[in-house]
This record gives sequence, structure tokens and C-alpha cells, in this order.
Amino acid sequence: MGRGRLLGGCAWLLGGLALLQTLYLRALPPPAPPRRPPHKPLPPPRGVLDASGTFRLYRDVLGAPPPHWAPPPDLVLATHGTPGRAAAALGGALEGGIWGGPLSVAVFGVPRAGLGQLLRAMGGPCRGLRGRLRLHVVLGAAEPPPIVTPPFPRAPGGCRGALERVAAADPPSYTLGVPYPGNLLRNLAWAGAATGGGYGGGNGGPAPPGPMGSRFVLLLDADVVPSRGLREGFLRALRGEGPPLWGDGGGSPLLQASDGLKGVPNALDPPHGFGVPSEHQGLNALGVPNRVGSPKDVLGVPSVLEVPNVPRDPNILKDPNVPKDPNVLRAPNALEVPSILKDPNVPEDPSILRDPNVLKHPNAFEVPSILKDPNGPKDPNVPEDPKALEVPSILKDPNGPKDPNILKDPNVPEDPKALEDPNAPGPTQPPWTHVVFVLPAFEVRLGTPVPGTKAELRRLWGTGDARPFYGALCPRCQAPTDYGRWWALPPAPHLRVAYEAPWRDPWEPFYVGPAHSVPPFDERFLQYGFNRISQACELHVAGFRFAVLDGAFVVHSGFKEAAGFHGGRGAEQHRNRLLFRRFRTDLRQRYPGSARRC
Repeated sequence: MGRGRLLGGCAWLLGGLALLQTLYLRALPPPAPPRRPPHKPLPPPRGVLDASGTFRLYRDVLGAPPPHWAPPPDLVLATHGTPGRAAAALGGALEGGIWGGPLSVAVFGVPRAGLGQLLRAMGGPCRGLRGRLRLHVVLGAAEPPPIVTPPFPRAPGGCRGALERVAAADPPSYTLGVPYPGNLLRNLAWAGAATGGGYGGGNGGPAPPGPMGSRFVLLLDADVVPSRGLREGFLRALRGEGPPLWGDGGGSPLLQASDGLKGVPNALDPPHGFGVPSEHQGLNALGVPNRVGSPKDVLGVPSVLEVPNVPRDPNILKDPNVPKDPNVLRAPNALEVPSILKDPNVPEDPSILRDPNVLKHPNAFEVPSILKDPNGPKDPNVPEDPKALEVPSILKDPNGPKDPNILKDPNVPEDPKALEDPNAPGPTQPPWTHVVFVLPAFEVRLGTPVPGTKAELRRLWGTGDARPFYGALCPRCQAPTDYGRWWALPPAPHLRVAYEAPWRDPWEPFYVGPAHSVPPFDERFLQYGFNRISQACELHVAGFRFAVLDGAFVVHSGFKEAAGFHGGRGAEQHRNRLLFRRFRTDLRQRYPGSARRC
């Protein structure tokens, strides 16, 4: 009996202890979640020195672009600036902004505090941009590398507020205390736009080029913005989803250069004159136009370049003694049959004057009267210059000068392969690999909303709140765009090529260009003056054509005035002017077969 009571008491005691333990545990606070290990910042990127050894380049400081970045076909915006100006440009890429596509931004990391603020924003509230952004940084060669900090609590105003604060703290242009390497930054931004992502590149390294014509680049300064809808309209043309960019009909893909703009005589119709390469020859025939005459006729069709004093008769180079039969000179194999041209004074190389559009009728020389009738009808539109028809030696007068070198241009290499550019378009590459699409550039009064359409721009133009870019400082720098002609164009429902503009010094156009064929900017130009002028000059010498777009433009916020520039502008411009003279000499060596000069 006593043992039973003992066991019962023990049971009650154990039960009471269990109850107390339960009550105690319930009174305790809930356990804290396990602490996550701290977020490690991205490892410092590896930089490479530029050609001068003055600056160090850091590519893709936010990491390699994702595989889906800018899949072709696409148009990529490439821009550059100081941290504050780059932040302002990135603000336009946010939701509801001007640009909704991929970007490649090159930032000059001065001041260093601004660069740190920008990178903190990209590591925190602006992480959403990183899926379509490639960010590159340029610093002094001895500077420590940039570091993207880990995420931090939300900043007031989110990403837009963070970017606005960085932009507000930016110093005035060209007052950084170190030379601004504008052309180095332009090349870095362009290279980031042209490689990687959809082309399989990464880590900022080189990537194999994609299909030619499938990716284009719009290169702007950070304080210049494109008009609304530019990318969308260009992509519709790239993908063949709407009216073609080049032409007046639907259903054909982008830039059907063989069709041209039907009914528009000066709209990039393929030239068919003497010395003009076929649409797949690229730069291989740049030396030939110099044999025809004036370098101004390098495209072979004077009306294409709007030369005012050149007759507009399409038969300008036609022999007045040749019958009017349009098929007489159109057989493609005329120059390929050696037996037709057994003149000992004719060059032995059958390809030296090869033009697929010249003398194409195989029987053109079987009728002696074709070349010998002195009383044949004379075309009043034939040039009086006796050298106008000197290219084809097959038309040589047997009584003319005997010196076989009389027609030899000293600037043309003897080696027929000397003019071959290894990067020139091949037989499978389209002709627009050597065309840039010019966007008319404007500036609007500071505080005026940036216009998004041509109609909005026209209203500001009418009130005096918009004018050509550099309209007061350098009217000639944008004059070749021909603003009067652009404004006179009838309204167009879609983006299109309106006309071709001839290059004239000192043009510095903004343009959309093919990603893999545009020559780089010369990085010797620092600070202010001749940095974009020099590259436009090289585009001209390299054989590029300038097609002006209608339905799109670019705008700089604020009027450019002489009083608003820094004090060292004159000295910088003088230094770069002397450099530009050497640059033009370099171009003659770089393009020995080009008849173009600048």
C-alpha cells in the first residue's frame, strides 16, 4: 500500500514538472531565423591599359551580359559620360522612359565619389536595369579598380531618385582636372554594344560577330537623347514587320538597296556609273573612281551626292558615238572575253577595269561604225571634259597618245589586290554594311520638355525653342544634314530613309551604324574639338554613305553657347586641330586606294 502511494506521488510530481516545462517553453520568444551569410561584392574587374598607357579600361563591371542580352536583330544604344551624365542617361532607360532596349554605357570615373554613388545605385535600387545594361568604366592607370557594393536598404525615390541625386552632383563639362577621353569611351561603349549577349560573348571579351546587318548601334553622348519610338520603328524594319526602311513598298526586308526609294532620284539608289563597285564589292574598288575624274563623283552618280554643277542626265558617261540601243553596253561578260580586246595597249589584267555594269553587250565591238563614225549624233549632255571617258581604255582612240601610262593615276596601286580590305563586305554581305543612318540633331532651350515626335519638335522650332545642334557655335558642323530639306519632307507614317547627304567638312553627325563595320574613333583626341569630326571624315574616306532618316532625330537639352564653355576650350581646340591635320595624312596611308579626301 505504501509502495503504491509512492509511485502515485512520483507520477504526480513528474506530471507537474512536465506542465511547468510546457508553460515555460510557451513563454519563451520565438527563435530568431538563421542569419544569412553577408552578401559578397562582385570581385574587382580586371582592367586593361589603353594604347597610350594613361587609362585603364574595366569592361562589364556588373558582370557578364546574360545570354539573352540583345538577341539579333536588335538596335543597341551606346553612350558615354561622367557618372552624373551617365546616371541621367540611365534614367531615360527606366520604365516609361525614351529607351526600352539594351544599353552599353562607358563611364569616366571622375569624380570618384560620383562613380561610387552610381555603382551603389546599380548594386541596390537599380538592379532591375542590369538585365539589359553593360556598364564599363575608365579610370586613370594608377587608380584602384571600381567595386560594385552589395545591396543596401531602399533609397528614397527608388532607382529614379538615386540616379537623379548622382546627376545633380555632377561637375560642369570638361572641368574634371584631367583630360576627358571621349573617343576612348565611345569605342568602349560601341564594342560593348557590338559584342556579347546574343552573339555568345561575355566578360567584355571579343565575341564572334553575328550575321551582318542583324545588330545595329546608336552611339550618342550621354546628354543627347533619341526621339521616342526610334528603336521600335527601326526594329520593325529590321524584322520585316512593316514598311521597309529603304523603299516605298511593303513586304520586303530592311534596306532593299537594289530597289532604292522608287521615284526619289537621290535616295540611295545603287549607282551604275564607271568606277562604281557593285553592291557586294565593298571597298575593293575605291581606287577606281579616281580614274574617272573628280573625287566628288566617287559614287558614280552625281545626283546621288547632289553636286550642283554636274549634269543630271543618267547617260552622262555615255559615248556619243554609240547607238541608242539600251542593250548595247549591258552584257555582263563583255570584259571577260580576251579575244574582243586584243589591243596591245590594253592592260593585261582583265579585272583592272572590271565593272559589272560597263560594256555588257558581247557584240559591242563587232560593228566598227560604232566607234568610228565621226558624224554620229552628239548628246548635248555629254561632258565637255575630254578626260570624262578616260576609264575604259577599250575606247582608246588609235591616233591618241602612245604612252601607255598617260591614264595612270599615281594614287592607284599597281597591285590589283592592293585595294582589297580584309573587312570589306563579301559576296554574302549586304551593301548597307557601308551605310550609316544619320539622325538630324537639335538642341532645345534649357527647361523645355524634350520633344518626342517630329510634330512636337516642329512646334518648338516655330517658337524659337529648338534649333540645329551647335547652331550658334558651329553651323557648318551640322549643315550637311540639310535641315531645310528635312523639314520640307511630307509627313511619313513610319521610319524611312529620306535622302542621301554628301559628306562635307566639318560634319559631325549622330547616326545608327552596323555593329561590325564602322571604323573606331581615334583615341588621341582628348577633351574638346575634332573628336567626332575626325571619325566622320574617316567614314567618308572608307567609302561609307550617309543616309538621312525621316521620322527620327536626337535632341540635346540646352542651347550650346560660347559663354557656357570652360576656359581652356580654345587651347584644346588648337591642339586637336593640329592633330587633325596629322590624322588626315594618316588616312591617306590607311586607305591608299580611296579617291576620297577630307
